[in-house]
Amino acid sequence: MTIVKLIKKIFHRLFYSVILECLFLISIWRPAVQSHALNAELFIKINKKYWNNFPKGNKNILIEGHFTESGPNYLFRVNLAAKALQSVFGGGQSFIVVNGHSYNWSLSRKVCNSFGNAKWIFLGRKFLLLTPLLLLLAGVRTLIFFIQVRKPEQILNISFDGIKTGDLIYDQILRFSKTPTVNTINWKVFQVIAQSWYYYYQYNLLFSLRRYHYYISTHAMYAAYGLICRVALKKGVKVIETNDIATFLHENMDENNLPTYHHSLNKIIKNKVSSENLNKKKLATREVRGAKNLQHRLESNIENIDALKAYSGKIYSKEKLCKTLNINVNDRIGFIAGHIFNDAPHNGKFLLFKDFYEWTDKTLDYCSMTKNINWIVKPHPASKLYEEEGTIEELVRSKNTANIYICPSDLNTGSLRHCADVILTVNGTIGLEYACLGIPSILSGFSCYSGFGFTHDPCTAAEYCQMIQDSPNLPRLNNIQISKALQIYDIWNEFFDFDNCIITHDVLANVWGSEGPINLKKAYDLMSKNLKNNDPKKLKLWKFVKTLAEKDAKK
Repeated sequence: MTIVKLIKKIFHRLFYSVILECLFLISIWRPAVQSHALNAELFIKINKKYWNNFPKGNKNILIEGHFTESGPNYLFRVNLAAKALQSVFGGGQSFIVVNGHSYNWSLSRKVCNSFGNAKWIFLGRKFLLLTPLLLLLAGVRTLIFFIQVRKPEQILNISFDGIKTGDLIYDQILRFSKTPTVNTINWKVFQVIAQSWYYYYQYNLLFSLRRYHYYISTHAMYAAYGLICRVALKKGVKVIETNDIATFLHENMDENNLPTYHHSLNKIIKNKVSSENLNKKKLATREVRGAKNLQHRLESNIENIDALKAYSGKIYSKEKLCKTLNINVNDRIGFIAGHIFNDAPHNGKFLLFKDFYEWTDKTLDYCSMTKNINWIVKPHPASKLYEEEGTIEELVRSKNTANIYICPSDLNTGSLRHCADVILTVNGTIGLEYACLGIPSILSGFSCYSGFGFTHDPCTAAEYCQMIQDSPNLPRLNNIQISKALQIYDIWNEFFDFDNCIITHDVLANVWGSEGPINLKKAYDLMSKNLKNNDPKKLKLWKFVKTLAEKDAKK
């Protein structure tokens, strides 16, 4: 696609949206009634009972609305967090911000408003007159990058006026193009970078027009959602990120301190470890509780989609696995734990490779050079959900290497405790889980559990390659390392909200389509039923945000 055609396409979409917006505002046209509208009305009726309008205070709260049409879980989390802040500050004005125009959010506006008064900011409409200028600026900045760029890796070096954004853009490209890696600088790359610049200019204007004290987000990754978090932090706005099982507070940012999942959680764990380091009784309790909670996970007794998928199927003994794959039972076995290629590979501090696909490709090459060890590749349990089923298997087959195998499709990940001598992962939870059982792991990226003495953390690709060559002689973890891993696992586990009685596993499964077609009717009905029987002010999310606000109020 030429630049001219791309510009025409963008302006066509913009013009079309503007016409629809005008027709919507003067009540000549309405979007089609969504199939789950009646189900949402029931949710509204039940939810309203919990919330009184707070008086206007001096704290302005900005709420992400991008995902509010995608499912009740998203809008519930961010609005609940806002109400928790207001409960401490005695009120405050809340604003829900979205990219685009008001007709795109006609139903979710009604649902969000059931939490009380909130104003909506539709950036597409708010900056309508400035849009041609913003698009022009975005296009020029992107063209400058295209003139300078030579390799896809250079995307990771992109910064917007001192804000590192290359990681967000790279991951957005993967998700937008639905490809496992970026091999060429093409027009899809151009489109994502230009769109990111456009959003950046919008966000800068947004924060220049009003002072906000908090920004509440469902995501801090991808350019479409993570960029606003970084602009907010640069403007001195605190960011509360609440995903489906955890909540983070981001207060500051620099190039080595980005609001990413692994980096943020690693800091939280380190602070806990530091404060409890000399408390032997507390550490012993954590160790026992960590072992108990790990057992629950291995037995698939927690409400987490990835864990439920991973810990299902058959438990293989080493003998049975070796017989199935026709390998020598006396040889050591290493497991390569696959990742979802287009699911935010840069959601950490660093990677040794440009993305998960390149890591897989290089790892297979390194493993093919090892002796006296067989390697078994375990695809990520959610690969089907992300439409990547068969991708890693095809890559393994293309290598045609004698000592690398695809694990049986019915293998329960719990089998690794009987079979694995070493685990290779970038930063997957599997490296923490099996460290608790004494199995060493080699990480090729920064993880929330990195740096605590029970993982092998190479600093370069060459060092990583050498560790793999030495892996046949890698010993099991000692008792001190296992104890530390169990303590870290307990801290990690208590941070998450696996037992949310309102946003349950069934709700998420129907929103995500992880166990069948996406069904927002059922998701809303389940949320309504759960909300009717459970007070949202007793949820972990409410207590977490309220505690943050109370600390802030004392300053």
